Amino acid sequence: MIKTKEITIIEKDYLTDLNKIKETIKTNQNKAMVVVNSAMIMTYYEIGRIINERKIWGNKYIERLSNDLKDYGKGYSIQNLYRMSLFSKEFSTEEFFSQPVREISWGTLSNIIIPRSSSHEEILWYINQTHKNRWSRSQVELQFKAKAYERYLINPDTSIQDREVSINTELNEIVKDTYVLDFIGVNDIISEKKLQNSILSNIQKFILELGQGFSFVREKYRLPIDDIEYEIDLLFYHIPSHSYVVIELKTTKFKPEYIGQLLFYTNYIDEYIKSDLDSPTIGIVLCSEANSVVCKTTLKNTKNLAISKYKVIEELTEYLERKLNEK
Repeated sequence: MIKTKEITIIEKDYLTDLNKIKETIKTNQNKAMVVVNSAMIMTYYEIGRIINERKIWGNKYIERLSNDLKDYGKGYSIQNLYRMSLFSKEFSTEEFFSQPVREISWGTLSNIIIPRSSSHEEILWYINQTHKNRWSRSQVELQFKAKAYERYLINPDTSIQDREVSINTELNEIVKDTYVLDFIGVNDIISEKKLQNSILSNIQKFILELGQGFSFVREKYRLPIDDIEYEIDLLFYHIPSHSYVVIELKTTKFKPEYIGQLLFYTNYIDEYIKSDLDSPTIGIVLCSEANSVVCKTTLKNTKNLAISKYKVIEELTEYLERKLNEK
């Protein structure tokens, strides 16, 4: 049985917490006039800290808080207060202010990034990538579906480390090891032409998968030389590195001779298309599969060329498990 003195202390401490929370809400409501989301995230973080200091009091503490805060809006439901508690536990004060946590929407943080991540490192990666790429909530969901973090963990076969495209941008920061084409099925890739048409029909999704800073120039970009017309499958421009990007599509496993074709295209763009303000052209062979040894051997002593794989959703889990087990 709880003694009267203990009840008095708990009641006093509860009222202290309630007043702290109300003051936090009022303070940040004023800030919200300027920066709405940042103020909300700060409010929820502070409330979570206060709740976690009293976690030994059990569920009734949060239930009572929710009831006493109902005049402040729907954001203080029992479920949301529990989310604030988990949110606050995830970040130290230093980390909370040093990472772009306050720039991410609460729904994205509490409903997607935190509950779906398997580690703190994964949470931070998604927070930073969401901030960097300005992903919407639906786009973050797509990135989880496409296992973006697991793909990030794979040692890329695409290039040799420290080969620079420009003074400030490395190839490995632009090109991914694997691209997920979630808009096509495993049985839809029967030819390079059909693969190209599927990408063109879903060009916005493909650009999102390529990453931030890509702009589509043209498909089947023709290079008229004598009586022969050579065609680049897909031509993009990467704005941050000021580079044209040539993408050649292959529905087979990578073969070393593909690099010769890619080198011809990138050299042509460098010689006849790009301006003096542009950086050297980037070339990517996008194929169904590639052997690591063959890739690294083929790319040795080359510049700005890469080999990447494409996968559809049905293939992704098995592929990632195999690649991560190889590490």
